[in-house]
Amino acid sequence: MKHLLAAAVLLAAAPAAAQTIEVASGDWRNIPQMRVQVGASVESNAVAAIAEMVDRGECTIPGQRRGNLDMTVPFLVQYDAHGTIQRLVLHPLGCARAEGILAGALLRLVQHRAFEPAGGPREGWFRGEVGFAHEG
Repeated sequence: MKHLLAAAVLLAAAPAAAQTIEVASGDWRNIPQMRVQVGASVESNAVAAIAEMVDRGECTIPGQRRGNLDMTVPFLVQYDAHGTIQRLVLHPLGCARAEGILAGALLRLVQHRAFEPAGGPREGWFRGEVGFAHEG
C-alpha cells in the first residue's frame, strides 16, 4: 500500500507534458500575432543575468553593449488541440546561455497567459515579441 501511495504522489508531481524549446529564425509575418497582457514583463533577475553576461563579455549579442541592454526578441508558440503549449521557438540571440535564460522566462510568461492568442490558447502556431532593457 505504501508503494502505491508513493507512486501516486510521484505521478501527481510530474509535469503533464514537457515543452520543446528551440532557437530559429525566419519570416514569421504570416503567423497570427498573440495579445500581450498589460504589465507583462520578463523577470528582472533574468534580464539582469543576461545584462551581466554581456557586461562580462561572456555573450556578444548583436546591438547590445556593456552597461546598456535594450532588446526586442520575437518568438513563436505552438499549441496542441487542447490548448497546451507544445513548442516555444525563440529568435537567436547569438549566446546559448542567454537564450536559455530568456526561453525559460518566456515560457513562464506564456504559461501564465501574459501572451496568448486572441480568444485563448488553441491549436496552431502564434507569434509574439518581448522587449526588455537594463542599464547598469
